[in-house]
Amino acid sequence: MLHYKLPSLSAPLFTLLCFITLSLYVFVGAPYAAESASATGSPRLRVALLLEHPGGDGGWNDALLRGLERARALPVDAEVLVAPAQADTAAIQEFFRNAASSHDMVLVASDKLHEALRNNAANFRKTMFGCIDAGVRAPNIMSITFADEQAAYLAGAAAAMLTAQTALPGINADRTIGWLSGEDVPAMRSLLNGFVEGARLVDPEVRVINRITGSFTDAAAGGKAARELLNQGADVLVLASGLGNGPALQEAASRGAYVIGLDGNQDDRLPGRVLTSIVKKADDAVYDLVAAAASGNFKGKEILVRDLNNGGVDITEMGPFRTVAGKNAPAGMDRRLRELRSELINGGIRLKSMRERTLCDCL
Repeated sequence: MLHYKLPSLSAPLFTLLCFITLSLYVFVGAPYAAESASATGSPRLRVALLLEHPGGDGGWNDALLRGLERARALPVDAEVLVAPAQADTAAIQEFFRNAASSHDMVLVASDKLHEALRNNAANFRKTMFGCIDAGVRAPNIMSITFADEQAAYLAGAAAAMLTAQTALPGINADRTIGWLSGEDVPAMRSLLNGFVEGARLVDPEVRVINRITGSFTDAAAGGKAARELLNQGADVLVLASGLGNGPALQEAASRGAYVIGLDGNQDDRLPGRVLTSIVKKADDAVYDLVAAAASGNFKGKEILVRDLNNGGVDITEMGPFRTVAGKNAPAGMDRRLRELRSELINGGIRLKSMRERTLCDCL
């Protein structure tokens, strides 16, 4: 099992816990040239995955945790550190610094922690940082980001086809689809932009409405926002609100609407009513970064992009939906999505990423 720590707002207590953890290990050698512990007998790499909130969202955080669990097969000691609840910017920065000072490698995968990385990495030059879902260029940072707007484009096209299929129970004549997000951050804007472009390619008149709850940790807000979208005629919702996705899914189920999952395969959460899921292989990103560090192949300043072509992003095959929809599934959907996927891979369709402002040469 992973060591799972929930630090309080008390900096002294967290520092004490870090001191106790440090006392269990002796660190030898430069992190950028870390050799395999199994081959050299050197100390195991101390790795921390930082989260802004615990797992259990069925999506992003759970995928990160799966990746770290896989990485335990490597010569590492891995733990998960969760930021204090409702932590402000100053608390997040302190949380990050405490982790960076007591680990050989620190992984971050959310907007506030990306900011903490940019602000503080220069002060921890012997620590390796893995940046996931953003690109930060620095000697001690290796990044893996995603062209997830490509997968969102396919999901938008599928949603536009579904909302026109009035033969299906729960589909009205409004041709309206909804997007529910937790926060207005670059990654979400990039996804939404791809989704809208895909939907409007299929149907230029389709209506796309958007709601932002203000937090990825506010479950109640997710249900409320979903209700608002449904009341405005949306019969297909993308759920991208973190812990708000559960209540939003329940709201959609009670109204007979359809949903699209995000980050992981969520097709079985409401079989037949989940059209598809936008999948980002965050688990692979975590494992690959830890493996690079553990094997001495960590490459600072490198930014890897996972996309449709290399299998880092995609949508699911819609098996549960097709089983329930049967002959009422949108005609020609498979063929149209295959064509669009090919165009995206070959460059015939080019999408703008909204992530540019997260890129920097910080050190």
